[in-house]
Amino acid sequence: MVTLYKNVPEEAVKIYFTGKKGFHIECEASCLGISPSNTLHEQFKFIAAQIKKELSTSTIDLAVYDLRRMWRLVGTKHQDTKLYKTLISYDDFSRGIEHIFGMAQEPSAFDYKDVPFNYKSNEWYREYSYLMEEEKERSKDYLFYFNKYGTQRLRLKNENVKKIFQPDSLFKNCPAFKRMYEEAKEKHDLDHESRLFLCSILTYTEDAIKLLHEILSQCQDYNFEKSSAHINDWIKRRNLGIGGRPYTCERANSVGVGCGNCNLEKKRKWIKVGEKYIETNDKSSPSPIRFAYKSKNEKEDKNERNKKSR
Repeated sequence: MVTLYKNVPEEAVKIYFTGKKGFHIECEASCLGISPSNTLHEQFKFIAAQIKKELSTSTIDLAVYDLRRMWRLVGTKHQDTKLYKTLISYDDFSRGIEHIFGMAQEPSAFDYKDVPFNYKSNEWYREYSYLMEEEKERSKDYLFYFNKYGTQRLRLKNENVKKIFQPDSLFKNCPAFKRMYEEAKEKHDLDHESRLFLCSILTYTEDAIKLLHEILSQCQDYNFEKSSAHINDWIKRRNLGIGGRPYTCERANSVGVGCGNCNLEKKRKWIKVGEKYIETNDKSSPSPIRFAYKSKNEKEDKNERNKKSR
Protein backbone atom coordinates (compact mmCIF):
# COMPACT_ATOMS: atom_id res chain seq x y z
CA MET A 1 0.00 0.00 0.00
CA VAL A 2 2.93 2.32 0.62
CA THR A 3 3.84 2.00 -3.07
CA LEU A 4 0.32 3.04 -4.05
CA TYR A 5 0.12 5.96 -1.62
CA LYS A 6 3.35 7.35 -3.09
CA ASN A 7 1.84 7.50 -6.56
CA VAL A 8 -1.94 7.59 -6.15
CA PRO A 9 -4.07 9.99 -4.06
CA GLU A 10 -5.20 8.38 -0.82
CA GLU A 11 -8.88 8.82 -1.67
CA ALA A 12 -8.37 6.74 -4.84
CA VAL A 13 -7.01 3.70 -2.93
CA LYS A 14 -9.68 1.40 -1.49
CA ILE A 15 -8.93 -1.46 0.96
CA TYR A 16 -11.45 -4.29 1.31
CA PHE A 17 -11.58 -7.33 3.56
CA THR A 18 -12.82 -10.12 1.24
CA GLY A 19 -14.82 -11.98 3.88
CA LYS A 20 -12.40 -14.83 4.54
CA LYS A 21 -8.63 -14.30 4.76
CA GLY A 22 -7.69 -11.99 1.92
CA PHE A 23 -7.72 -8.29 1.14
CA HIS A 24 -8.46 -6.49 -2.11
CA ILE A 25 -6.56 -3.24 -2.62
CA GLU A 26 -8.06 -1.32 -5.51
CA CYS A 27 -7.28 1.92 -7.32
CA GLU A 28 -10.03 3.96 -8.92
CA ALA A 29 -9.79 3.67 -12.72
CA SER A 30 -10.96 7.26 -13.24
CA CYS A 31 -8.00 8.59 -11.26
CA LEU A 32 -5.44 6.58 -13.25
CA GLY A 33 -7.09 7.32 -16.60
CA ILE A 34 -7.72 3.65 -17.38
CA SER A 35 -9.91 2.96 -20.41
CA PRO A 36 -11.89 -0.25 -21.03
CA SER A 37 -9.86 -2.93 -22.82
CA ASN A 38 -9.93 -6.69 -23.42
CA THR A 39 -6.35 -6.92 -22.14
CA LEU A 40 -6.74 -5.07 -18.84
CA HIS A 41 -6.34 -8.30 -16.86
CA GLU A 42 -2.91 -8.80 -18.50
CA GLN A 43 -1.84 -5.25 -17.66
CA PHE A 44 -3.03 -5.50 -14.06
CA LYS A 45 -1.31 -8.86 -13.58
CA PHE A 46 1.95 -7.47 -14.99
CA ILE A 47 1.81 -4.45 -12.66
CA ALA A 48 1.02 -6.66 -9.66
CA ALA A 49 3.94 -8.96 -10.56
CA GLN A 50 6.30 -5.99 -10.85
CA ILE A 51 5.20 -4.59 -7.47
CA LYS A 52 5.54 -8.06 -5.95
CA LYS A 53 9.10 -8.20 -7.28
CA GLU A 54 9.95 -4.64 -6.17
CA LEU A 55 8.69 -5.30 -2.63
CA SER A 56 10.18 -8.84 -2.43
CA THR A 57 6.89 -10.13 -1.04
CA SER A 58 5.12 -13.45 -1.50
CA THR A 59 1.65 -12.35 -0.34
CA ILE A 60 0.39 -10.86 -3.61
CA ASP A 61 -1.85 -13.43 -5.33
CA LEU A 62 -1.40 -13.21 -9.13
CA ALA A 63 -4.03 -15.90 -9.78
CA VAL A 64 -6.84 -13.36 -9.32
CA TYR A 65 -5.92 -11.71 -12.64
CA ASP A 66 -7.08 -14.58 -14.83
CA LEU A 67 -9.47 -13.54 -17.60
CA ARG A 68 -12.41 -15.52 -16.18
CA ARG A 69 -11.76 -14.74 -12.52
CA MET A 70 -14.80 -13.45 -10.60
CA TRP A 71 -14.22 -10.39 -8.38
CA ARG A 72 -16.29 -10.32 -5.22
CA LEU A 73 -18.45 -7.21 -4.86
CA VAL A 74 -18.48 -5.12 -1.70
CA GLY A 75 -21.36 -6.07 0.61
CA THR A 76 -21.61 -9.69 -0.62
CA LYS A 77 -21.45 -12.57 1.91
CA HIS A 78 -18.69 -15.18 1.78
CA GLN A 79 -20.20 -18.66 1.45
CA ASP A 80 -17.80 -20.24 3.96
CA THR A 81 -17.37 -17.69 6.75
CA LYS A 82 -20.70 -15.82 6.30
CA LEU A 83 -18.69 -12.60 6.64
CA TYR A 84 -19.19 -9.71 4.23
CA LYS A 85 -16.74 -8.08 1.88
CA THR A 86 -16.17 -4.80 3.71
CA LEU A 87 -14.50 -1.50 2.94
CA ILE A 88 -11.97 -0.68 5.66
CA SER A 89 -9.64 2.20 6.37
CA TYR A 90 -5.87 2.00 6.76
CA ASP A 91 -6.42 2.53 10.50
CA ASP A 92 -8.82 -0.45 10.60
CA PHE A 93 -6.24 -2.53 8.78
CA SER A 94 -3.61 -1.59 11.37
CA ARG A 95 -5.84 -2.59 14.31
CA GLY A 96 -5.73 -6.28 13.43
CA ILE A 97 -7.82 -9.08 12.02
CA GLU A 98 -10.18 -9.50 15.02
CA HIS A 99 -11.28 -5.88 14.66
CA ILE A 100 -11.87 -6.43 10.94
CA PHE A 101 -13.84 -9.65 11.57
CA GLY A 102 -16.10 -7.65 13.84
CA MET A 103 -16.72 -5.05 11.13
CA ALA A 104 -17.57 -7.78 8.59
CA GLN A 105 -20.38 -9.37 10.65
CA GLU A 106 -22.98 -7.16 8.93
CA PRO A 107 -23.05 -5.54 5.47
CA SER A 108 -21.96 -1.92 5.68
CA ALA A 109 -23.17 1.04 3.67
CA PHE A 110 -20.97 1.95 0.72
CA ASP A 111 -21.16 5.38 -0.86
CA TYR A 112 -19.09 5.55 -4.04
CA LYS A 113 -17.50 8.88 -4.92
CA ASP A 114 -15.86 9.46 -8.27
CA VAL A 115 -12.16 10.38 -8.01
CA PRO A 116 -10.94 12.90 -10.61
CA PHE A 117 -8.17 12.16 -13.10
CA ASN A 118 -4.68 12.61 -11.67
CA TYR A 119 -1.80 13.33 -14.08
CA LYS A 120 0.92 11.93 -11.77
CA SER A 121 -1.02 8.71 -11.14
CA ASN A 122 -1.63 8.31 -14.85
CA GLU A 123 2.11 8.60 -15.55
CA TRP A 124 2.88 6.02 -12.87
CA TYR A 125 0.37 3.57 -14.38
CA ARG A 126 1.55 4.14 -17.95
CA GLU A 127 5.21 3.51 -17.08
CA TYR A 128 4.26 -0.07 -16.22
CA SER A 129 2.34 -0.44 -19.48
CA TYR A 130 5.40 0.75 -21.43
CA LEU A 131 7.57 -1.76 -19.59
CA MET A 132 5.15 -4.57 -20.43
CA GLU A 133 5.07 -3.63 -24.13
CA GLU A 134 8.86 -3.35 -24.26
CA GLU A 135 9.21 -6.85 -22.82
CA LYS A 136 6.83 -8.16 -25.49
CA GLU A 137 8.87 -6.36 -28.15
CA ARG A 138 12.13 -7.87 -26.89
CA SER A 139 10.66 -11.36 -27.17
CA LYS A 140 10.12 -11.02 -30.93
CA ASP A 141 12.35 -12.97 -33.29
CA TYR A 142 14.10 -10.16 -35.16
CA LEU A 143 16.40 -12.67 -36.86
CA PHE A 144 13.36 -13.65 -38.91
CA TYR A 145 13.30 -10.21 -40.55
CA PHE A 146 16.99 -10.35 -41.44
CA ASN A 147 16.61 -13.82 -42.93
CA LYS A 148 13.56 -12.77 -44.91
CA TYR A 149 14.65 -9.36 -46.16
CA GLY A 150 18.45 -9.39 -45.90
CA THR A 151 20.45 -6.20 -45.35
CA GLN A 152 20.46 -4.68 -48.84
CA ARG A 153 18.08 -1.88 -47.83
CA LEU A 154 19.26 -1.08 -44.33
CA ARG A 155 19.51 2.36 -42.79
CA LEU A 156 20.21 3.89 -39.41
CA LYS A 157 17.60 5.96 -37.73
CA ASN A 158 18.33 9.52 -38.81
CA GLU A 159 17.89 11.80 -35.81
CA ASN A 160 19.02 14.82 -37.85
CA VAL A 161 15.84 14.93 -39.94
CA LYS A 162 13.17 17.17 -38.52
CA LYS A 163 9.56 17.46 -39.57
CA ILE A 164 8.02 20.74 -40.67
CA PHE A 165 4.28 20.90 -40.03
CA GLN A 166 2.17 22.07 -42.98
CA PRO A 167 -1.49 22.29 -41.88
CA ASP A 168 -2.67 23.90 -45.15
CA SER A 169 -1.64 20.79 -47.07
CA LEU A 170 -3.45 18.56 -44.56
CA PHE A 171 -6.68 20.59 -44.80
CA LYS A 172 -6.49 20.60 -48.59
CA ASN A 173 -5.68 16.94 -49.20
CA CYS A 174 -7.41 15.05 -46.38
CA PRO A 175 -11.23 15.41 -46.37
CA ALA A 176 -11.46 13.30 -43.19
CA PHE A 177 -9.25 15.70 -41.25
CA LYS A 178 -11.16 18.72 -42.50
CA ARG A 179 -14.47 17.08 -41.53
CA MET A 180 -13.26 16.36 -37.97
CA TYR A 181 -12.02 19.93 -37.56
CA GLU A 182 -15.40 21.33 -38.59
CA GLU A 183 -17.32 18.77 -36.53
CA ALA A 184 -15.46 19.76 -33.35
CA LYS A 185 -16.13 23.42 -34.09
CA GLU A 186 -19.82 23.05 -34.90
CA LYS A 187 -20.99 20.11 -32.72
CA HIS A 188 -18.49 20.56 -29.87
CA ASP A 189 -17.94 16.82 -29.79
CA LEU A 190 -15.79 14.13 -31.43
CA ASP A 191 -16.09 10.37 -31.15
CA HIS A 192 -13.28 8.26 -29.70
CA GLU A 193 -11.88 7.05 -33.03
CA SER A 194 -11.78 10.59 -34.44
CA ARG A 195 -9.74 11.73 -31.46
CA LEU A 196 -7.33 8.82 -31.88
CA PHE A 197 -7.00 9.60 -35.58
CA LEU A 198 -6.13 13.24 -34.84
CA CYS A 199 -3.69 12.23 -32.10
CA SER A 200 -1.93 9.83 -34.45
CA ILE A 201 -1.35 12.56 -37.04
CA LEU A 202 -0.85 15.72 -34.96
CA THR A 203 1.85 14.64 -32.50
CA TYR A 204 5.12 15.08 -34.39
CA THR A 205 5.88 18.77 -33.82
CA GLU A 206 4.96 21.46 -31.28
CA ASP A 207 2.91 23.30 -33.92
CA ALA A 208 0.94 20.16 -34.69
CA ILE A 209 0.27 19.46 -30.99
CA LYS A 210 -0.89 23.05 -30.57
CA LEU A 211 -3.44 22.55 -33.37
CA LEU A 212 -4.53 19.26 -31.79
CA HIS A 213 -5.28 21.01 -28.50
CA GLU A 214 -7.07 23.76 -30.42
CA ILE A 215 -9.37 21.18 -32.03
CA LEU A 216 -9.98 19.16 -28.85
CA SER A 217 -10.67 22.32 -26.84
CA GLN A 218 -13.77 22.87 -29.00
CA CYS A 219 -15.29 19.74 -27.42
CA GLN A 220 -17.46 20.13 -24.33
CA ASP A 221 -15.56 17.47 -22.36
CA TYR A 222 -12.09 18.91 -23.06
CA ASN A 223 -9.65 18.54 -20.18
CA PHE A 224 -6.15 19.90 -20.78
CA GLU A 225 -4.45 17.57 -18.27
CA LYS A 226 -6.17 14.44 -19.55
CA SER A 227 -5.62 15.35 -23.21
CA SER A 228 -1.93 16.08 -22.53
CA ALA A 229 -1.57 12.70 -20.81
CA HIS A 230 -3.04 10.88 -23.82
CA ILE A 231 -0.86 12.86 -26.23
CA ASN A 232 2.31 12.17 -24.21
CA ASP A 233 1.37 8.50 -24.02
CA TRP A 234 0.97 8.33 -27.81
CA ILE A 235 4.35 9.99 -28.40
CA LYS A 236 6.15 7.82 -25.84
CA ARG A 237 4.76 4.63 -27.32
CA ARG A 238 5.91 5.72 -30.77
CA ASN A 239 9.40 6.57 -29.49
CA LEU A 240 9.64 3.19 -27.75
CA GLY A 241 8.47 1.38 -30.86
CA ILE A 242 5.44 -0.17 -29.10
CA GLY A 243 2.64 1.70 -30.83
CA GLY A 244 1.67 5.30 -31.49
CA ARG A 245 1.77 4.89 -35.26
CA PRO A 246 -0.26 7.19 -37.53
CA TYR A 247 -3.65 5.98 -38.75
CA THR A 248 -3.60 4.62 -42.26
CA CYS A 249 -6.44 5.49 -44.63
CA GLU A 250 -7.48 1.83 -44.51
CA ARG A 251 -7.72 1.81 -40.73
CA ALA A 252 -9.56 5.14 -40.67
CA ASN A 253 -12.12 3.82 -43.17
CA SER A 254 -12.54 0.53 -41.28
CA VAL A 255 -13.55 2.37 -38.07
CA GLY A 256 -15.78 4.87 -39.85
CA VAL A 257 -13.70 8.05 -39.64
CA GLY A 258 -11.95 8.03 -43.03
CA CYS A 259 -12.95 9.78 -46.23
CA GLY A 260 -13.96 6.44 -47.78
CA ASN A 261 -12.31 7.18 -51.11
CA CYS A 262 -8.53 6.92 -50.88
CA ASN A 263 -6.44 6.60 -54.02
CA LEU A 264 -3.04 7.31 -52.49
CA GLU A 265 -0.09 5.32 -53.73
CA LYS A 266 1.08 2.51 -51.46
CA LYS A 267 4.71 2.55 -50.38
CA ARG A 268 7.10 -0.13 -49.11
CA LYS A 269 7.10 -0.86 -45.39
CA TRP A 270 10.14 -0.15 -43.21
CA ILE A 271 10.57 -2.39 -40.15
CA LYS A 272 12.59 -1.19 -37.17
CA VAL A 273 15.15 -3.69 -35.88
CA GLY A 274 17.07 -2.26 -32.91
CA GLU A 275 18.29 1.16 -34.04
CA LYS A 276 18.08 0.28 -37.72
CA TYR A 277 15.33 0.06 -40.31
CA ILE A 278 14.89 -2.60 -42.99
CA GLU A 279 12.89 -1.88 -46.12
CA THR A 280 10.61 -4.81 -46.96
CA ASN A 281 8.81 -5.84 -50.13
CA ASP A 282 5.47 -5.54 -48.37
CA LYS A 283 3.35 -2.51 -49.23
CA SER A 284 1.84 -0.39 -46.46
CA SER A 285 -1.52 1.28 -46.61
CA PRO A 286 -1.10 5.03 -47.24
CA SER A 287 -1.66 7.49 -44.43
CA PRO A 288 -2.72 11.15 -44.47
CA ILE A 289 0.38 11.90 -42.42
CA ARG A 290 2.22 12.31 -45.73
CA PHE A 291 0.28 15.56 -46.22
CA ALA A 292 0.92 16.87 -42.70
CA TYR A 293 4.70 17.23 -42.71
CA LYS A 294 7.70 17.74 -44.90
CA SER A 295 11.17 16.60 -43.85
CA LYS A 296 14.22 18.81 -43.61
CA ASN A 297 17.65 17.66 -42.49
CA GLU A 298 20.11 19.82 -40.55
CA LYS A 299 22.20 20.56 -43.66
CA GLU A 300 19.20 21.91 -45.58
CA ASP A 301 18.11 23.92 -42.55
CA LYS A 302 21.58 25.46 -42.18
CA ASN A 303 21.74 26.40 -45.88
CA GLU A 304 18.33 28.03 -45.63
CA ARG A 305 19.37 30.08 -42.60
CA ASN A 306 22.55 31.18 -44.40
CA LYS A 307 20.54 32.40 -47.40
CA LYS A 308 18.26 34.45 -45.16
CA SER A 309 21.22 36.05 -43.38
CA ARG A 310 22.82 37.31 -46.60
